[in-house]
Amino acid sequence: MSWRKKKKEIGKIKHKAILIICLMFAVVIGLFVLLVFKLINTGTNYYKVESRIEELKNEKPIENTSFRSIGWLKVQGTEIDLPIVYSDKQGEAFPVQLESFGWAKSKFNKNSTFYDITGHNIFNLSATPKIKSSMFNRFEQLMAFIYYDFAKNNEYIQLTVDDEDYVFKIFAVSFIERGLTTFYNVEENASKAKKEEIIETLKEESIYKYDVDVNADDKIISLSTCTRFYGVDGDVEFYVAGRLVRDDENINHYRVIKDNKYEKIEKKLKGDEQ
Repeated sequence: MSWRKKKKEIGKIKHKAILIICLMFAVVIGLFVLLVFKLINTGTNYYKVESRIEELKNEKPIENTSFRSIGWLKVQGTEIDLPIVYSDKQGEAFPVQLESFGWAKSKFNKNSTFYDITGHNIFNLSATPKIKSSMFNRFEQLMAFIYYDFAKNNEYIQLTVDDEDYVFKIFAVSFIERGLTTFYNVEENASKAKKEEIIETLKEESIYKYDVDVNADDKIISLSTCTRFYGVDGDVEFYVAGRLVRDDENINHYRVIKDNKYEKIEKKLKGDEQ
């Protein structure tokens, strides 16, 4: 092969090499742009706030009772989207017409540090809870958090209070014996010691580990409902708890893993336990 042909072949090889390098560079840039876009999108749209300020304003006091709506609750991934009521009258029975509402265990407002809210679970009491049903119009769908795939993809709670929409990051999903929840009878502004006790119990009993830092300086929300997951004699309540998104945080996806307690849950869901 002549020197001229060799030079021509070398030129072709160099040209191909440059094309390959350019293509590889373009792929890397494309992947980088896609990753940045995904991170930005996740940070801003993972949970989109749909304000319930007007709905709360339009809620009227319930006739023949002292109950009134003091907040509005939405839970990501569920159809739990309802008013929260409270009565200043001590010992007033909860009226039947409010059974599809949630209710606050203590009076709260936007300055409160602890929101303890409960609701009925009437149609989702089996050992294999459903995620959705046309019959659910209370807190039944809260039981969907027992399923890991659901819990890891739904991580936010929204509470509307006093013309403000607040978003909370879920940090615990727990089955708690009723005897351990007596300390939940706290006022709207719980002491740090009381909140630390509540947070510790919720985290210790959680069936998942959430990558969420939480302490007594955070505003805490606790949602609870009854369950028969452990049978009619299982004296436990089901809790989903969160803490307010901090000023320096985005509403983004974060890590959720199964705790070692979840092995027992999975066995029951598969029918391996009586």
